[in-house]
Amino acid sequence: MQYLRAVLWFSLSLVASCANDAITKYLGEYLHPWEITFFRFLGGALTILPLMLYQGKKSFKTHRPLLHLGRGIILFIATNLWSQGVKVAPITTATIMSFTIPIFVLLLAPVLLQERITWPMWLATLVGFAGIILALQPQDRSLHAASLYFLLAAMLFGLLDIINKKYVTQEPTLCTLFYTTLVTAVLAALPAIHAWRTPTRHELLWLLALGGGSNLILYLLLRAFAIADASSLAPCRYLELLIAMGADYILFQELPHSHSYLGATLIILCTLFVGYHQRFASK
Repeated sequence: MQYLRAVLWFSLSLVASCANDAITKYLGEYLHPWEITFFRFLGGALTILPLMLYQGKKSFKTHRPLLHLGRGIILFIATNLWSQGVKVAPITTATIMSFTIPIFVLLLAPVLLQERITWPMWLATLVGFAGIILALQPQDRSLHAASLYFLLAAMLFGLLDIINKKYVTQEPTLCTLFYTTLVTAVLAALPAIHAWRTPTRHELLWLLALGGGSNLILYLLLRAFAIADASSLAPCRYLELLIAMGADYILFQELPHSHSYLGATLIILCTLFVGYHQRFASK
């Protein structure tokens, strides 16, 4: 029963993640990705602020201000790239590309964490990249740029995971979340002003929902991980592909080409192998 509760919380985080991509895609028809990024993280910081104030001054204390600055810079670039990709590509394609983040973590780990990577892991990585090539074969020229946006964003999100693994555990989660979202909002402010178009009241509500949704995803994940290990919930992540397909079809009447699903299959098999290989190798 406990595990089923964890699966429920985790599944809700996947729904929230797809909802954020859908909102980003919808708003991308009217607003520049820089402006969307600014409001997304401003809303995220504002929704956390009441909790910070409730906990008092101690919740604002940090021993690693440069860490939050660095994470904010990387997150700003990665989120902008992701928003550019989601603007023109199906949400399902974005979801497939999110599955590649562990592959980039694997590639970066030997350099940044001095971790030893075995030959089966490298072989799995090559298979994963074959899946990426299949998944990102554009159906028209407009998707060429989206493919590059997703690849660069996934690489940067992988770098963030490396930083989180090495440093962020030393800081309180709420403090890290607040300062990172605040830094990202400040960085996005200047380019957002350059591309500014005053949102309508309707668009502003969606922008605030986008900011709150980012924090909701983390909250739901923490609830899930408090009940069950992250490794035991990892296979459930691929439910997001079905959720994204449903959102794409219902909201935007679009789905990727069939070869994207073959690519997704290779990527999923690769990331599952990497996860289980690391799990058993550590025992």
